[in-house]
Amino acid sequence: MALFIRLLIAAFICMSAACAPMVAPSFINEPYPPTTEPVIGDIQHLPTGTFLSFEQMMSGISGDRLIYIGETHDNPASHRLQIETIQALHTRSQRNLAIGMEMFHPGQQAILDAWSQGELSEKEFIFQSKWYETWRIDYSYYRDLLNLIRDLKLPIVALNISKQDKMAVMSGNTPLPTDIDPYYRETMLAYFAGHSHGSANPESFIQIQSLWDDTMAQSIVTFFQHPDHRNDQMVVIAGDNHIRHGYGIPRRVFQQLPLGYALIGNKDLEVDDSKKEKYMDVSLPDIPLPAYHYLVYTRYEAGSERQLLGIMLEDNDGIVTIKEVMSGSVAERYNLQAGDIITAIDNASVTTPFDVIYAVSQCKQDDSLLLSFQRASETRTVTIQF
Repeated sequence: MALFIRLLIAAFICMSAACAPMVAPSFINEPYPPTTEPVIGDIQHLPTGTFLSFEQMMSGISGDRLIYIGETHDNPASHRLQIETIQALHTRSQRNLAIGMEMFHPGQQAILDAWSQGELSEKEFIFQSKWYETWRIDYSYYRDLLNLIRDLKLPIVALNISKQDKMAVMSGNTPLPTDIDPYYRETMLAYFAGHSHGSANPESFIQIQSLWDDTMAQSIVTFFQHPDHRNDQMVVIAGDNHIRHGYGIPRRVFQQLPLGYALIGNKDLEVDDSKKEKYMDVSLPDIPLPAYHYLVYTRYEAGSERQLLGIMLEDNDGIVTIKEVMSGSVAERYNLQAGDIITAIDNASVTTPFDVIYAVSQCKQDDSLLLSFQRASETRTVTIQF
């Protein structure tokens, strides 16, 4: 039991941190391999091997009720594909369009509704949704996508497992799925083998991952079963491993609600040097299913990585104090010390740790901010360059 609980905890840490193994899919069972060498920007219809334009792909998917887009969470190319697809569907479709997102759980739904209606600033949205606690991927990767959703006033549907359900699983109060797709099982075993798990049980790992996909599929089904949404269309945005080959979320949805759907994914022809270490050494099994209906060839691009000061903060009734300074951090370089009270950033008052977190998260390499703090009875300022 102890090993099982450790595995559950490890799995949920992976989930809450938006962990997505980076694997270059081989598509060995592609029925019609490309007759010419693809280049970045090409789109291929895998069931026929045909190369298409973006407009032709949109014509092909516009009538589908569900469009699944598998993403690499930290690849800007994945998010541009999502944005372009949503914009085109919004222009073309005669149905109401909703966006289902793996990044959120039902406990955040009211916050998502407020965001879609333009009732929250970005800072309020990140704070109230606890973005950096529940998803953790740099918000800048999702900024343009979420801004588009807000500008178009599209509803966001939270798909992921809730905190309460996570705890129920970890405590053993929730039954785990046992009837698991055989192709799904073989793929999960390959990922399990690609990690070091000690003596953990691979079957438990597979069951946890399957529960995750079951939950997201059920969230989609529940949305469409509501009388107000029975004729709607949804774009589902989730990690590629939940979409590829269709045996993760799509098959589970179709078994309950047989609606027309399309799978869209991307394959990286080039990898930025900063991202090469993120690829796992995993030998995926041969799956006798096309990976997607539409494959977009991309580059695994460098992104704007989140800047960090390297401090731990504590809040004492609106007084934000540095509790600890990490060795080798930006804060240490600028001689910030434990006990310093941060009072302002760029002349804006600091009353919560999130004021600091948000201000720093807006910075990119070579940006700077003016930080004011108190040390003993002395007020000091320092310009911090990232």
